Amino acid sequence: MPKRKRRANDLGGPRYNKTRKRWEATLTVESKVVGYDEVTLPDGTLKQRPRYRQVRRTVVGPTQAVALARLDELRKSLDDDRVAMPADITVAHFLDRWISDVLPLSDIKQTTREGYERIARLYVIPHVGKVRLNSLTAAHVLRMLNKLKAAGLSPNTQRLARSVLRRALRSAKVTFKLIDGNPAADVDGVKQNHRAGRTLTPEQARTLLGAADGTELHALVTVLLSLGLRKGEALGLSWSDLKLDVVPATLEVKHSLKKAANGAQYLDEPKTDESSRTIHLPAPVVDVLRRHSATQAVQRLAFGEAWGGKWADHDLVFTTPIGTPLDPDRVNRDVQALARLAGLGKWTPHELRHSAASILLAQGVPLKVVSETLGHSSIRVTADVYGHLMEPAKAEAADAMTSALWG
Repeated sequence: MPKRKRRANDLGGPRYNKTRKRWEATLTVESKVVGYDEVTLPDGTLKQRPRYRQVRRTVVGPTQAVALARLDELRKSLDDDRVAMPADITVAHFLDRWISDVLPLSDIKQTTREGYERIARLYVIPHVGKVRLNSLTAAHVLRMLNKLKAAGLSPNTQRLARSVLRRALRSAKVTFKLIDGNPAADVDGVKQNHRAGRTLTPEQARTLLGAADGTELHALVTVLLSLGLRKGEALGLSWSDLKLDVVPATLEVKHSLKKAANGAQYLDEPKTDESSRTIHLPAPVVDVLRRHSATQAVQRLAFGEAWGGKWADHDLVFTTPIGTPLDPDRVNRDVQALARLAGLGKWTPHELRHSAASILLAQGVPLKVVSETLGHSSIRVTADVYGHLMEPAKAEAADAMTSALWG
């Protein structure tokens, strides 16, 4: 029997991820100290022994060959950059290289990469970009956050600026060995002001649905308001994701429609693993979607074989009259205009999602079920966002206990 060829020590995989339907391969960059254990030597003295954790980078691809090619590209890129980057590189120069060379190889979505780049260029580089990377201190980072605050930028923007810088500096430390510490990690996180988002009351929600009836937005607003889908999830729905002729009727969230910085639209995976979910459809929603399907069939017949263009194979549920995807920005404006027409003022698609959660909780639906319906990464996220809506239920629980034990 031929001897099995062993992989290099730093190579993990490739392996096929059935959930995400892609090949993944990992590269061990280094082993880092994550803590210390106290051990007793034979002579009775105590010694601190470091604990190590391997630091890995993961690349992905549609095939095994592509994943391995990207792994080789990553290894070569890291080796080249260790040589190419000067020790006195500035923060701005390093961030430019990090954005152009490191992020494209990381296992994050395109929209996330674009967001990192935007945050780095708008809020980080202008304040600490001229500082030498190996001279950057926690004081520089704190000064950056104070300037962002003084400029009136929100706590969330300040948080993102620190987060992006911290991630980049981790790469500078672990991967490129350019610095020994991470000044951004030494600064306390920015405290967030969690404000309760607006939600429509059930009466307002019925008013909005009544105003949408008979318009091109009727089916989309119904889905957003009754199911709590994210806007991109709704716009990325295909008819094959819906099962309207079974009991119970269901909808599967498999994709999300995204818009790149250059305006191009594309289908991506949902926001998190938990965002891929199956939702049971209320009977009125099924009726609305069936009428929408009939309307779309008439549009398809009128436009002919060119209907949908390159998007025809995706068979999207929500499209323009010629079968192309709806523009997310245009949907924002149209929903706001519809809400104003209904006499409700300005409401966004995201607020319709919040409203769906609010209505479910008000009807006594358990928090765990609401969390799964919304596709949150954990029930804690749901509790953090909608915990204020649980106060009436807490009061009812106290009353129930009083009645049971002392009534």
